[in-house]
Amino acid sequence: MRKNQLYIMGLLIAVVLAAAGLLWEGDVQAAAEPAQNPDAAPLAQDGGGADADSEGDAPFVPTDHSQFVELQQEFATGPEVTAACLSCHVDSAKEIMSTTHWTWEFEHPDTGQTLGKKHVINNFCIAIDSNEPRCTSCHAGYGWTDNTFDFSNEQAVDCLVCHDTTGTYKKFPTAAGHPAYEPKEFPPGSGNIWEPPDLTFVAQNVGLSSRETCGACHFYGGGGDAVKHGDMDSSLANPDRELDVHMDAAGENFACTDCHQSNGHAVEGSRYSMNSTDKETCESCHTAEPHQEKLLNDHIDRIACQTCHIPEYARGGVPTKMWWDWSKAGDLNEDGSIKIIKDEETGHAVYDSRKGEFEYGENVVPQYIWFNGQVDYTLIEQKFDPNEVVVVNPPQGSISDPNARIWPMKVFEGTQPYDSVNNNLVVPHLFGKDDTAYWKNFEWGPAIETGMAYRGVPYSGSYDFVHTRMYWPITHMVAPAENALECNDCHTEEGGRLDFIALGYDEAAAKRLTHFPPTLSIEVLNAPDNSPTRCSECHEENYHSWTESAHGENGVGCVACHTLDGNDPAAGAGEGVSQHPAVAYTVNKDANLCGACHLDEFRDWEHSGHAKVEGDPIACVDCHQPHTQQQRIDNGNTTSCENCHEDQKHEMPGSTHAAADLNCLDCHKNTEMSSGHMFNVASDSCLTCHAEDAHTANKMVEAGLVDNTDMGNGTEETAVSPEEEKTGAIINFPPWAGIFPALVLVAGGYWVVAGKDPGHQHKENQD
Repeated sequence: MRKNQLYIMGLLIAVVLAAAGLLWEGDVQAAAEPAQNPDAAPLAQDGGGADADSEGDAPFVPTDHSQFVELQQEFATGPEVTAACLSCHVDSAKEIMSTTHWTWEFEHPDTGQTLGKKHVINNFCIAIDSNEPRCTSCHAGYGWTDNTFDFSNEQAVDCLVCHDTTGTYKKFPTAAGHPAYEPKEFPPGSGNIWEPPDLTFVAQNVGLSSRETCGACHFYGGGGDAVKHGDMDSSLANPDRELDVHMDAAGENFACTDCHQSNGHAVEGSRYSMNSTDKETCESCHTAEPHQEKLLNDHIDRIACQTCHIPEYARGGVPTKMWWDWSKAGDLNEDGSIKIIKDEETGHAVYDSRKGEFEYGENVVPQYIWFNGQVDYTLIEQKFDPNEVVVVNPPQGSISDPNARIWPMKVFEGTQPYDSVNNNLVVPHLFGKDDTAYWKNFEWGPAIETGMAYRGVPYSGSYDFVHTRMYWPITHMVAPAENALECNDCHTEEGGRLDFIALGYDEAAAKRLTHFPPTLSIEVLNAPDNSPTRCSECHEENYHSWTESAHGENGVGCVACHTLDGNDPAAGAGEGVSQHPAVAYTVNKDANLCGACHLDEFRDWEHSGHAKVEGDPIACVDCHQPHTQQQRIDNGNTTSCENCHEDQKHEMPGSTHAAADLNCLDCHKNTEMSSGHMFNVASDSCLTCHAEDAHTANKMVEAGLVDNTDMGNGTEETAVSPEEEKTGAIINFPPWAGIFPALVLVAGGYWVVAGKDPGHQHKENQD
């Protein structure tokens, strides 16, 4: 009986140990790997709506607000609606008050500048100081009439401006953020009557923000529709695919918050400190390799997605202001009334006595500059040279900045007043009923003096006008892929979009980049005389070699490399074409020609010994057949290297590498650190074969110099970190080690049952 009890106890212990080992392994795996539940619903993104969870981890469920008792009343003012909203959404006002939508301030983390609408000077409406009732009609609050506004008053937060779904709620243009509470005419004398909204109806029909609610301010910023941005205007309220492929009302129908996501009412995105690398914007959906062609994906390192995919801005039929000349303001009609002159074709004002002279643009090609996402600002206290154009918000970045990319920009030009003694920008008092307001007396002196005193900045009493410039990054109005820029739009000798010299490239690089070999086909350019098929009539052998090559597969035609009589191949069929074969096509063997497409290879080759051969560098065509792109190999050589490096060729057969059937390229082009065209041997070249037995391999892995995945044996084993090993089992034993004590106990049990217990046998012998 005692033997059976011991045996059963042993089995139980074995089972417990084995189960503990399996459970331990399962816990480790669960902690190390995300749960894979194919039936789990994806989490909804926080769109910033009234009922969106501030943590961003709950889907938005529409709520019928008309059922709430708090909203079943007549509201006389906007703040009364807010008070009702806060009875349920108790933290929403506090969240809003910490955002730039409320403070109109931004502390730049890198430059230390205090920015935001409250502080910066611009070259359209200039500044909000002393002009608040007009400017704050776009503030997310009520009653900001002057610099005594209480930013801590929760009931001053305007909930409806972002969450109205009726389309009937509008702030009155001169009421400091309030809507009209009784019928009002605006502009004065226009006969245009603003009716007060039904605040109860609006409050009972709130929901997530939309393009319309965001656009109520952002489309009309700067004093009117499409004034400042160029890529944001009323046409985006209901755009088609041609205007914006993401916001296409009949397609993807993106809301603003699909990209500018929010957390606790704080909306992502800032024009003061942007993300220039797209990792949180375009690449968050499209990845870092969105194209099939590697060459296009390589462009992303230095070219912003917007550069190719927003070929023009102001494409929706709404022209954007490009020039604003305040120095021309003040010219009234003979009777002293406001003079407004409109363009006969567009109907847009090109002159207004209150604001000066304007110029507009539609379908505008952006200007392209290096931009790293950071912006410096010329603030009111900063001095400048008035003989130079004053850049109000100079974007940061250069060709040598690894964080900079070539970005499309709207460049807004104008003239505005400045202190001609202190040489700094000024704040004019424009709006108001007092005698010093410029829009009442049309005198710059008193208006500037009042504005500067209000701002608390010294003013000399003398003013003049200076030419200013502002930059606006273009990020909206994304065209469909088929309308994106093509190679020839930038890489052409004349008329290209990019001024490579101005961007900082040297003359050699600019020449290479502007003599880009374009892809040319009959279907694209309708140029049969230039097509490879036409060339094949005489050059049959070369044509067949080309068709089987990488160039042929990618449509890089003959005239991509061969030009006629100095003509640009991008020009298509012209007078020069008819002269062939009387006039020969060029045979260009320069490495720059190949480098126009093979950027990485060319860049590496420039640093190689081949490029540094004096007098006659070893160029691409010295190693590659131009029509097949295959290596030039003669006299039984295994690589083209052996054509020149004869000493090394004779040394190689006696080496261990030769015994392993390796050739020159297995070492001299086998690296992930470059394209291989520097032809040097990198550390990962050796580790490809010697990772397991090289005494420095582990040190290199630990230092992060190489990745030990897939080294030498064709497997894909991933290194296990010491931390991961420790989580495998107690005291570094793997989970399956629990089977050993189980086996010992089972064997002991069998020994006992079978009568093999040494004690039992000893007792029998004694008997």
